[in-house]
Amino acid sequence: MRRRLRILITGGAGFVGSHLVGACLQNGQEVHAVVRGPSREDRLRRFGREIVLHRFDLRSDQELKRCIRDVAPHVIYHLAASPRRPEDAQFTDARRYIGEDLQILISLLCAAARARVPPVAVIRTGSLAEYGLAPRPYREDAREEPVTLYGAGLVAATHLAAALQPRLPFPVATARLALVYGPTQSKDYFLPWLIRRCLAGEPSTVRRPQDRRDLIHIDDAVAALMRMGRVLLSGAAVVNIATGLALTMRELAEQVVEATGTDPGLVTYGKGNPLHGAPDLCGSPDRAAQLLSWRARIPLPEGISRLVAWHRDTANRSSHMLTDSQVFENRTLGAA
Repeated sequence: MRRRLRILITGGAGFVGSHLVGACLQNGQEVHAVVRGPSREDRLRRFGREIVLHRFDLRSDQELKRCIRDVAPHVIYHLAASPRRPEDAQFTDARRYIGEDLQILISLLCAAARARVPPVAVIRTGSLAEYGLAPRPYREDAREEPVTLYGAGLVAATHLAAALQPRLPFPVATARLALVYGPTQSKDYFLPWLIRRCLAGEPSTVRRPQDRRDLIHIDDAVAALMRMGRVLLSGAAVVNIATGLALTMRELAEQVVEATGTDPGLVTYGKGNPLHGAPDLCGSPDRAAQLLSWRARIPLPEGISRLVAWHRDTANRSSHMLTDSQVFENRTLGAA
């Protein structure tokens, strides 16, 4: 009887992490997810007792060592990352990136390396934002030119992992993700925000319509991450998980308008705010095809159509739940 692979996922309650949890379970793997607390588990509730949750703050070295020791994972997916922080005059955002994200990465690699049975591999996620102003399409051997602290922090983590690689008994591979989209993504991100407003018939403004973004469906991104967990890559490998295509934000908005059937006049286009980040994010998928035999399979129009259907269904279910609640309340008040 073949043993089930044990997978440990940090950031398991996040958008990408929760979808990876589902895919690993479907693949018959034993899944352990690190989450900070019950308030962050909404995306994982549908899995019930199929997964094992470890509730602690990754900044605790002691808890992290205990978790890796008890789980003894075959593969660790390190997806936990801080959100983009607001800038301030005291450089608090920079200090926290160094004091939290990089420190957590060092602690995780140390705990995994000193485990009685180290993992076979550690897969961590980065972003195309690491390349910044480098020539497009971004290639993994290009010198990064990040233009945001978020991108610079991820570059630092990528190079830190590479510097530590000779001291580790397992490879640390970095997946530089394009902009991932799909069901359960926070409405704070552009695509779900725009879809929700279009379905509600509310006006929207695309502030930087000429910016280009490489978007990848969550199912494709998760398939690539799982391939990275199965293929033994050389130490400190960096692989773009991208489509190689980058639409303008205007073109993306026009596809959303068509998929939702909303009035095109409800979406207006700005002249562009001051630049924040690179105007064109597009990654070459060639190395992923070579090393992982992977390419994105879901075209953007199909992905948008799926996502619109999901948002419609979610809105309808919420509406039915509200109606049922109101009926129950009215009956209760009538009985009183």
